[in-house]
Amino acid sequence: MKSTHLIGTVLFAAAWFGCPLIAGTACPAIKDSDKARLLGYIEKKYKLPMHLDLVKASFVGSTCYRRLELIRRDSRDPVPLALYASPDLRFIIRDLSDSTMDPAEEERQKEQALMTGLTRGDFPSLGPPNAPVTITVFSDFQCPYCARMAGVLGKEVLPVEKANVRLVFRNLPLAMHPWARPAAEAAACAGEQGKTNFWGLHDLLFQHQAEITPGNLQQKLLDYTRTFRNFDQARFKACIAGRKMAAKLDNDVKFATQNAINATPTLFMNGKRVPVSDATQIRTVIRELASTARKKSS
Repeated sequence: MKSTHLIGTVLFAAAWFGCPLIAGTACPAIKDSDKARLLGYIEKKYKLPMHLDLVKASFVGSTCYRRLELIRRDSRDPVPLALYASPDLRFIIRDLSDSTMDPAEEERQKEQALMTGLTRGDFPSLGPPNAPVTITVFSDFQCPYCARMAGVLGKEVLPVEKANVRLVFRNLPLAMHPWARPAAEAAACAGEQGKTNFWGLHDLLFQHQAEITPGNLQQKLLDYTRTFRNFDQARFKACIAGRKMAAKLDNDVKFATQNAINATPTLFMNGKRVPVSDATQIRTVIRELASTARKKSS
């Protein structure tokens, strides 16, 4: 943690004291007292049950507005948070809109970036890659609602819709669930030996969710994966012990934070967030989207 804090301090100093010019005037530098005041205000404003560190402060374009990137201090799994500060450091806001852009075009660009970010990458998936509908689910292995959704998607949606849909899994282990994060890293480690192993452990974790505790998780993981064919348990254990998949999980959490995804399960269908949980509703939306996609391509 000391090294993380030092890196954050260096990044902070390099970004903050390099002052671009606007209208011939240098942007004001920040003092240590300003930094402490900002962090204290943000913690109170957003009722955060943790202390924050500022790891990066970058100017927005050629303006004196700053984008602040913060993480939880003294945490095994830091969760990033991005906010914006006005040039005089008085005002803190969650989003910054460019009035020189057409709002419709700005919204289109945001939607396109979201759609691309949801699925572009090495994420576990099921179904044909060229399916007309892609469902992306943000899930937590300790969340009971996520277990229910996994059952709905795996048993009532995918077998019925088949060629119509592809499912992409993204991790969002919540801080309130103590074994969700290590379970997610373990599932990613299993996936390193083939996507069938990821989905096998995914199903077992959800099916036996009520039996798992922080104390027995490691043994349960070994018990579950012992049933997998041609599975290298020594490699699996080394991956878990070395936290080889931690950065992969951090990227999922960072993406979720940046896009205000803060609950599980959260579903996106073709890039659009959909508040559905019932199998019939999900299948109805899939068929509507698939029909629209086919009309556009014909």
